[in-house]
Amino acid sequence: MSKRRGAAPKLAPVPVDSARQELPSLEQRQRETAEYLADMILELRNLARSVQLHSVMVPLEFAYYEAFGVAHRVEVPKSEAERLKELSKAAERFDQDPATGRV
Repeated sequence: MSKRRGAAPKLAPVPVDSARQELPSLEQRQRETAEYLADMILELRNLARSVQLHSVMVPLEFAYYEAFGVAHRVEVPKSEAERLKELSKAAERFDQDPATGRV
């Protein structure tokens, strides 16, 4: 009866890159993480929807949009922000009661 003895695997040489690779910035890592979370939450939401767990699906939907918004942040141009403020003021004036001047 012969017993076989296991042999340790031979280690492969690890190539060393002489040029240092730059680590991603904190902002880039946060964006990538938020994008990954958005994808995972979307899968969970779809799973909940497939079995009609609406009480679980709705909070997952909100979480998805929150993570997606962080991953794909968009800066609003200053001119557009000013325009939105003007529209908000116009909407407030429109909502006022003409007799009392109150909303």
